[in-house]
Amino acid sequence: MNTLLEILKYTIPALVVVFLAYIMLRAFIKYNDKHLDFLKSEHDLLKQKLNETSRQVQNKTLLQAKLQAYERMTLFLERINPSNLIPRVLEQGGTVSSLQKQLLNIIREEYEHNLSQQVYISELAWELIKTAKENVIQLINTESARLKPNDNAANLAQNILMKAYEKENDSILQALSVLKKDIAQMQD
Repeated sequence: MNTLLEILKYTIPALVVVFLAYIMLRAFIKYNDKHLDFLKSEHDLLKQKLNETSRQVQNKTLLQAKLQAYERMTLFLERINPSNLIPRVLEQGGTVSSLQKQLLNIIREEYEHNLSQQVYISELAWELIKTAKENVIQLINTESARLKPNDNAANLAQNILMKAYEKENDSILQALSVLKKDIAQMQD
């Protein structure tokens, strides 16, 4: 009996300590689980905010690229407009042939320089820009064909400008109008 009491004397306190350690450990784990869940939700929220901010930055960057493309294509159309193009190129004593080549080269170079902008503008705007370019090239070639290659370049310039002013349905103006409408829609 003494042995039994001796065993109980050590076993009962040990069991109480184990039981208390179990309860404390369970409470600690429960607290840590709640804390971990809170940290996970905070992390998810922060990740969501970061994604939203990143998306906003991407949208802003894309909008800036689109606006720049529209600006560049507007400048392209203005630069190939015969009334702006011819005064930049016309030289005293030049020939029809040389003026025609210069005008066509400038238009092609400007177009190739801005070719990548089609990614950022509407399909309709791009088609109208291409049509405007082709119409200007056709106008130059048609008026050049009416004159002799060695005639004075001023005659070709005058004929092109007169024909450009006669056109009622100007493709450059149509393209510019669509560009402006597209920009207005972006800002809504």
